[in-house]
Order: sequence, then structure tokens, then C-alpha cells
Amino acid sequence: MSRKWIGTVLVALPLAISGLAYAASHSATDSPSASAGGFVCPVTGEELRCEKCCPLNN
Repeated sequence: MSRKWIGTVLVALPLAISGLAYAASHSATDSPSASAGGFVCPVTGEELRCEKCCPLNN
């Protein structure tokens, strides 16, 4: 029984750590303050995520 638990921990621990690292890296890029690479639409004056989001490019 103890070998199953050790095996389970050896598999689950790296998955949990990589999942937390993945979530932390994506939550940092999804924050509104991370708009350094934004695009200002010449039509509306809004700061958008990309040039294709502008109504002018539709």
C-alpha cells in the first residue's frame, strides 16, 4: 500500500508544481497593468490588445 502512495506522490507533485507555475505566469500577463504592448485605436482612442481589435480594421 505504501508503494502506491509514494508512486502517486511522485506523479502528482511535479504536475501540481508545473500547474501552479503555469497559472502564475498566465495571471501575470492577463492583468490590466500589463498593457505595455497595447495599441491605441485611431478611431476610438481606446487602448486595445492588438491592431486587429480596432474597428477600423474590420
